[in-house]
Amino acid sequence: MKLKILLRIGILLLFSFLMIFDYFPHIVFNDIPETALTFGIISVAIIYIVLNRKTEKECEHSLIVEAVFIFYTLVLIGVLTLMGGESTVGISLKNPILWFVLLLTIVDMTLRYRKINDSKL
Repeated sequence: MKLKILLRIGILLLFSFLMIFDYFPHIVFNDIPETALTFGIISVAIIYIVLNRKTEKECEHSLIVEAVFIFYTLVLIGVLTLMGGESTVGISLKNPILWFVLLLTIVDMTLRYRKINDSKL
């Protein structure tokens, strides 16, 4: 496997573990401060998205990867909530800031997709 694929998988696993620790802090680490957990989750998500930014030729694939990451995050939040977990830092499907950030991301992805299609013509 390519190193980049392994790095993506590692970052996705790290993100998943951070989310699990956020929703169920008593399982593993009881002493993780909320600030460190919040910083860790946001940092891992930003690193994952930055690693997937590509040149124009590879940008369509990058958009698909970003969409899958967003969908995975929403499903993970939903599953962790259904399992009875509650976010210690406030990440939930009821949080309007999450939906605002999601809306901004979708607008950005749509603009980049249109730019790619315009450049092909």
